[in-house]
Amino acid sequence: MNPTPQDRPRFSWLEGWLLAALLYLFLVLVATWPVAQVFTERFLGDSYGDFWKHAWGHWWVRDSLIQGALPLFCRLVNAPAGGYLFVADPFNCLVVGLLLGVFPLVTAYNLLIVGNLWAGCMAAWALARHVVRNGPAALVAGAVYGLSAYVLAYPVTSGVTETLNTAWMPLCILFMHRSVEARRFRDLLATGLFFFLTTFSCWYYGQFLVVYAAFLLAFRAAGVFLAPGPLRWRLRTWRQRESFFLEVRTRLIRALLDARDPVFRTVAALALGTCLVFPFALVFQLVVSDPANIVMPDKAPSRSLLRFQDFLGSNSPWSVSARGVRGFHNHTNLAGFFLPGKGNATVTVTIDRLTRVHYLGWVALGLAILAWRRRPGLEPRDRSALTYWLTVGLFFLALSLGPVVTFSDFSSHGFFSPFYHAMYWLFPMFHKVAIPFRFLALSLLALGILAAFGLRGLLRDLGRWDALGLSVLVAGAVVLEVALLSPAPWPLPTSPASVPAFYEMVAADPEDHGLIDYPFERPESLLLPGEFFYYQTVHHRAIPYRTSGVLSPEVARNPFMEEVRNAQTGAARSVKARQRLREGALKLRAMGFGYLVLHTGLLVGPSQEQIEEALIPILGEPARFADGLVVFRLEPLPEPSAPKDQTGKAGGASREE
Repeated sequence: MNPTPQDRPRFSWLEGWLLAALLYLFLVLVATWPVAQVFTERFLGDSYGDFWKHAWGHWWVRDSLIQGALPLFCRLVNAPAGGYLFVADPFNCLVVGLLLGVFPLVTAYNLLIVGNLWAGCMAAWALARHVVRNGPAALVAGAVYGLSAYVLAYPVTSGVTETLNTAWMPLCILFMHRSVEARRFRDLLATGLFFFLTTFSCWYYGQFLVVYAAFLLAFRAAGVFLAPGPLRWRLRTWRQRESFFLEVRTRLIRALLDARDPVFRTVAALALGTCLVFPFALVFQLVVSDPANIVMPDKAPSRSLLRFQDFLGSNSPWSVSARGVRGFHNHTNLAGFFLPGKGNATVTVTIDRLTRVHYLGWVALGLAILAWRRRPGLEPRDRSALTYWLTVGLFFLALSLGPVVTFSDFSSHGFFSPFYHAMYWLFPMFHKVAIPFRFLALSLLALGILAAFGLRGLLRDLGRWDALGLSVLVAGAVVLEVALLSPAPWPLPTSPASVPAFYEMVAADPEDHGLIDYPFERPESLLLPGEFFYYQTVHHRAIPYRTSGVLSPEVARNPFMEEVRNAQTGAARSVKARQRLREGALKLRAMGFGYLVLHTGLLVGPSQEQIEEALIPILGEPARFADGLVVFRLEPLPEPSAPKDQTGKAGGASREE
């Protein structure tokens, strides 16, 4: 009789962790290529993505704390008013804040990404190792979960860095299971700690763990209820009905009695984590509910824990029922789970361009299918675990499809999901989930564990080093499939970290004048250039942009800015336009703005010439820099003299109606 996998010689605890750490570090560098070449020179992320503002948020939190102020009110953005701001990435803010004491922002940000990816792989490996009881086989789980197409596209490429904190969920789940199985108090404390870290790092992931805990308890209770075998549905006679209901009652009582200890331990652990995170959650709720918040002040009154609206007011049945199925887009569809190809990524234009990929990977799926086919030959414990994690994967995969299930990325047609709607209306706080796409993280974790079961079967008859070699090859194959075949971009896009010389000059200027970067949108898009926020980490001057990507209302309505936009479109110049430019410039000066900075690389066609022709008679000649910046001081020239004759000439300027 062949020994079972757990009976075979295994690596020691230290050897296993060391090998996993080195392997995942190598795979992370492969998956994030070419960041290893440009670690101190370029940001890892798409220049159209959201990472600029996330990196800015990390810097601003640290800068505020160094100055002795709580990072809750910001005057550097949305100038001149400023506003309340809670950076929804507090854990990464603290990490980057510590790294900024040694490294520049670009290096600290790249270290944050590499470190989080590596930690996510290690955490998934630790959980899979506990479940499958085979360290080499569990290596594939870390690659499937920590370096998935979802992670490389959404947290990394798009720069939504709070979703990068993938390490805490597997660790919380690991100790949650250990607490229920071994009934040790230290596991309960560890569960609470990692629940706090998960929620503190990303509110969404904390909500997902609450859903997971409820699923775990319900699955366990269902297992106890069904353990005696299938129910006999005999309801024809009164005696049969009485016997049936008696059996149901007996099973329910048995299930409830069995659930007492697991429910107590799980609820106690989550309550402990909730107590730790509650002060931050309360502050976050107060900030986003204030109309003076910078992100989305127009939605602040509807943000309430007691109302059926979500934080972002988007992907929920509340909005779907108002808009109908047509026109609704989930960013997750059935075909996308299985369809490879670089042209199949979902790219959206919201605040920034976000790349979303929900490709699962055929290497992992193949191993999971292999594990299920070999299920009859497994031990009862392994069969139960295999069934559980398959159910977990399908459960969260269904949730990731959102309230409307679509079949492909090429059509918005679909059908309502009664399963999602039931969770929305019945499960506490589920109405706060505005982006169901993120449920994919837990599906990938379950898929990684199923793949580890499949790989364990392949390693059964191999020696120690052969098993390790095959495990490393399979983990590498998972990463190469994501890099080469999945819709996730690879090599990953990077963005320059260089800062124009003008901003370094402004930083040394004793006058604290704000500045306005122009244009407000990238060419052929509606997206604010996010690098304007990054430049502020150098010049430290107020800018009129909100973190949601829109312009401060006071500046947007200013006649100077309106006429600059008119000039960019080629509108005819007039006396009235010049008067509005002069009046608006004086108002901007009174608001505290000192410069208008034209980024010529973002101005297409004759836009630059048209703007300069309109502004030079009002503001004088600008300063020109070799890196493409044209800078006007917002100090209008003296009023021109009265017209000299009937031709309309005054002060050397031609009058054009």
